[in-house]
Amino acid sequence: MESKVLIVEDDHNDLELLIKKLKNEPYELFIADTGEKAFNVLEEQKIDLVILDILLPDIDGFEICKRIRKSEKYSHVPVLFHTTVRTTDEKLIGLEMGASDFLNKAADERELLLRIRNLLHAKKAIDALVKCSIMDALTNVYNKMYFQHRIEDEIKRSTRYKREFCCVIVDIDHFKQLNDRLGYVNGDRILKRIAEILNLNIRGADILCRWGGDKFGWLLPETEMNDSYLAAERLRHFVVISEFGSKDEEISLTVSCGVSSFKAAQGGTKEIFYQADIALKKAKSEGRNQTRVYKEETEA
Repeated sequence: MESKVLIVEDDHNDLELLIKKLKNEPYELFIADTGEKAFNVLEEQKIDLVILDILLPDIDGFEICKRIRKSEKYSHVPVLFHTTVRTTDEKLIGLEMGASDFLNKAADERELLLRIRNLLHAKKAIDALVKCSIMDALTNVYNKMYFQHRIEDEIKRSTRYKREFCCVIVDIDHFKQLNDRLGYVNGDRILKRIAEILNLNIRGADILCRWGGDKFGWLLPETEMNDSYLAAERLRHFVVISEFGSKDEEISLTVSCGVSSFKAAQGGTKEIFYQADIALKKAKSEGRNQTRVYKEETEA
């Protein structure tokens, strides 16, 4: 897979020379001639490396690097300063701003390519560690710890901007009996298949995690209760019509869903999950294979 490299350079001649040096490397290049355009690219693409000049028409390279390091979204992206600056003081400023490396534009091409490869190799190693820390190993969706972190972020955002969001707990019906009958290997296969179906049928802005066992958590940012209920019902329907069996045995699965909203909870992560779980228990007690939303009378 090609690494995505963002070049932030406003000098046309320097840019052309740099592109020429990188043309035979396995990189997909993105170009920006201002700091504003650079951040637009960072928002739209999963950039693996930023090659950054210091002197730019709007924001200087030092400020760009500083903002990259402050951003949770791309703080781990390596930054290589590629500039005509030669003084030690300016190099130290760049390193203080969080630069990963510093190279003069007049440096040997082989040194440039080697430094880029080293930075990309380090980035891949960090990405692998990050993935292990936030992903569920079996289902390849987010884990509970990361999901709680994202919920807390959403609470802060919703409190500040007066926006609604909802949380859904999705639980596989009668999974224990199925697991006992088919064995844990097939049980794991079904969990992975469920995760695939859920992931394929949620929005790009939504967050899905394996909450534990056969439960999945689903965060729907900036979504009101009624829309979240309809989304959960649509997801439940996709599970009903999906295939889970093998050539030897047909397996029909259903899920139950409980929906809570931040507006109703007006509290922290625990309150939101507590209310979603109450709604889920209501769905289970009323026959399963259905979605229920949290209301105060649900607790009665």
